[in-house]
Amino acid sequence: MANKAPSAPRCAVIVGPYLSGKTTLLESILAISSAIGRKGSVDAGNTVGDSSPEARERTMTTELCAAAAEYLGDSWNFIDCPGSVELV
Repeated sequence: MANKAPSAPRCAVIVGPYLSGKTTLLESILAISSAIGRKGSVDAGNTVGDSSPEARERTMTTELCAAAAEYLGDSWNFIDCPGSVELV
């Protein structure tokens, strides 16, 4: 890769309906980019995205979750959003 000037952090918001895999996608992104050592599971209650006690009890995202990673020399910020209509 040529001498690439560092860019400002890129931002991505992960949105979708309940049970569409948003938190699992975030875990996969973080694992592939080596931001975390091991991909967690919503069912196991060990994901980055669902770290609050309420989210783990419900096995669903109940609040916004922000995470950061580097990929191909770029900094990324991700926001995992809840998908359930109950949380509107």
